[in-house]
Amino acid sequence: MNSRERILQRLYASQVSAQNPDQTNQTTGILAGHAAGWTQLAQSEWLASFKQNLLDNHAEVIETTTANWAGELAQQLTARGVKRLLSGEHEQGKVLLNALAEHQAAAVDASLLTEPLSKEELFTAVDAGFSVASAGLAETGSLLVETGPQEPRALSLVPPLNIILLNASAITASFLTLVQAQKLPAHMPTNVLLISGPSKTADIQQTLAYGAHGPKELIVLLLTDA
Repeated sequence: MNSRERILQRLYASQVSAQNPDQTNQTTGILAGHAAGWTQLAQSEWLASFKQNLLDNHAEVIETTTANWAGELAQQLTARGVKRLLSGEHEQGKVLLNALAEHQAAAVDASLLTEPLSKEELFTAVDAGFSVASAGLAETGSLLVETGPQEPRALSLVPPLNIILLNASAITASFLTLVQAQKLPAHMPTNVLLISGPSKTADIQQTLAYGAHGPKELIVLLLTDA
């Protein structure tokens, strides 16, 4: 069977499925059962699955608290030799900037991204981007970041080091349960990012390579008391 025949076969199969409500209902039932299985798990099991999925995808998870996260991140940035960090224009970004000043992390030039940067500056002069996630998905270890003027999507897609803050209480079972609970923003932004690890790609032999483009590292600050 050549490529053309395979494509036509898939199109025909999808058409048959659309004309067969019994098959559609069966698929819907399977998805509902899958979601129900996840929702029956305890919050601690969601948390464990979320962390393990992130670790499997080459991310680093730092469990911390509301009082300590900014100070711990300041130490991480200094130890990693980060020279320039940009943050979204939100309260957590301001907290981070104050922590960097208090820890005398003079080597880190941190600022809020209040105006668009040139592509050259963003791609060559920024070492790290700091963002805040609104939800975490236990099933896939994904972070949901709502982008917009206060949270530019470039901060999560371009700098070599991607840092994301998440409240553990915002972790839910899966994207399906997130939608069912109507926890998506009322007015959807232009982009909603689902981030599960640093960037990766695969060659024709399906060999994964991490950090090939975009962020080479992902640090997730998980607030366990929030």
